[in-house]
Amino acid sequence: MISRVQSEEDMEAAWAVRKEVFVDEQNVPIEEEIDDLDQAPTTIHLLARDDEGPAGTGRILLDTAGYVHLGRICIVARVRGTGLGRELMAELEKAAYDAYADNGRLTIELSAQRGAQGFYESLGYDYVSHREYLDAGIWHKDMRKTIGG
Repeated sequence: MISRVQSEEDMEAAWAVRKEVFVDEQNVPIEEEIDDLDQAPTTIHLLARDDEGPAGTGRILLDTAGYVHLGRICIVARVRGTGLGRELMAELEKAAYDAYADNGRLTIELSAQRGAQGFYESLGYDYVSHREYLDAGIWHKDMRKTIGG
């Protein structure tokens, strides 16, 4: 089940997923992982749960009307390869479109880790440029997708 974070309890569960994946697995410093954007009034968080508990999360940041940035997208190890990542991305895109599309059009950008770039390509994301950069010690490239006309 994937739903919008509506309570402090849900937010704590999303942070726990992010801590497990980014901090514990990928060694991202906690002070870089949790930031003020998490609490911005325009930020939307989604949380995926399964029978064992929180399983994935992602957030939507509003840049300007019709333009958002997806981030902090992660799936816990126990459910990787099950299709949950595709489901989560579809729900993030839908929530972003419903909330922030401008005249039926939404441009979505994300900073893709090197190891996830093929996944995002398979979902229709293209590279903004071929510039690669380090973020929290992990190589990334910016990717973009536009939905609607």
